[in-house]
Amino acid sequence: MVRIDRRRAAVPALLVVTLLALAVGLWRDAGAGHPMSVVDEHMHLDTHARVHQGTYPHRGSLMSMPVVREWACGVGHEAGAAMAPCDHPDLGPNSLPSGIYTTGYIHYPTYFVVGEAYRTVATALGGGSPWIDTYRHYATVVFLLGVLACLAGAWRLGFRGARLLAATLAPVSASAILLYGTIANPQAAAVLCGALIGWSGLRWVLIGRGFWWLAAATALGAGIAVVQSLPAGAFMVAAVLALVLQRRGWELPGPWRPRWWQVGVLAVIVLTPVVVFGRWISERATIANSELYDFVSVSSWQSIVAGAVGELSSPHTPWLESGSLAPGGDASVVRQMVRAAVQGAPFWLNVLLFGMLVVVLVGTFRALRAQRTPAHADAAPAPRVLPVLPLIVLSALVTLALYPAALRVSNAVNVGIDHPVVARYSMAFTPLLVWLLLLTTRDRPLVGRALAVLAAATVLGITAGAW
Repeated sequence: MVRIDRRRAAVPALLVVTLLALAVGLWRDAGAGHPMSVVDEHMHLDTHARVHQGTYPHRGSLMSMPVVREWACGVGHEAGAAMAPCDHPDLGPNSLPSGIYTTGYIHYPTYFVVGEAYRTVATALGGGSPWIDTYRHYATVVFLLGVLACLAGAWRLGFRGARLLAATLAPVSASAILLYGTIANPQAAAVLCGALIGWSGLRWVLIGRGFWWLAAATALGAGIAVVQSLPAGAFMVAAVLALVLQRRGWELPGPWRPRWWQVGVLAVIVLTPVVVFGRWISERATIANSELYDFVSVSSWQSIVAGAVGELSSPHTPWLESGSLAPGGDASVVRQMVRAAVQGAPFWLNVLLFGMLVVVLVGTFRALRAQRTPAHADAAPAPRVLPVLPLIVLSALVTLALYPAALRVSNAVNVGIDHPVVARYSMAFTPLLVWLLLLTTRDRPLVGRALAVLAAATVLGITAGAW
């Protein structure tokens, strides 16, 4: 009995230790004065600086001098040095290799306004300097709130033991995801928004109530960035499929009864900020899209079609090894070995997660086909029952596969940009995908244990390497 109790206590203890190590590690790395990240960090810091000054960038705004000075005289940038020395009289936006214009205007003000409130509080408490560290620590806080939301959502969904560990840590088990807990970037809120949408959506599906919680979570994500609300698309697709199949004679077990108006409400929530903010951008613009994005302008409709096909054929999973949060060359061999040991973990996580989700779908299709086959020639076919959780799995995978092509075509048509869609836009899907795997494999305890071990080892390995 004592041995069993120790085993039961080991998993919660490991979860607590991992969360503490993650929090301390991310906070420490965010304040370590690293060069600005190539993942557009200087653009987001420019927006933070402008909001602090009481303004907001527009299409045609030049890079602000606080960022220019930080690039030339402060932490620098991963892309290289500024083209004018720190004390040069001509130091200005034209000194940056990235160009003179900011593209930060494309992001909604929500994340940055809250960031300014965070800076005000931090300054009042004796912090707030250096200013870059403040906004990076703000990203750390937002990111860690996302991890805690994963923990809370997983607990409410009934996960315990190893499955709770997996449901909390697997959504962030990759260096390409953890990076956003250390740099100034609105993607720091992706896991938080994804967890809230995933939990409220699954709750709506499983108990048939709480649609407005899903609507509120979707509104939060859509109000920060359109890509943060993408997981809501899985529930929209599932609702449409359920409504169509019900008309074709399928039965929907359980209490979930989606309605067309609910699909419409979610669509309006997702699209309204896009339309309204797009119009606001156009009204304030001082240069044309063709001038700002000349290097990625649309060359022909053939290139748009080819680009969309390329997006469809390419996986856009955010579980990637980015090489970030790695120890420096002067780090101990132990730290370097620990970090190197988990470099391949995102690959195996993708294999386990997507492989098992496909197994779930194949098993569901076979079961449905067997139900429709009469035991005797003269027997009537069994009623067609639509399993809900596999339907959500299918809808989530369809949404994950289709949104990059849709986004690329939309960018080409509306903005004139023909540029590949990056995998980090899928970050908000991670809580939902992990929870769906754990919900649909309750009869396979080895899956939850394997995912828990992989997730904990990855997070601890990356954290130890970055220490």
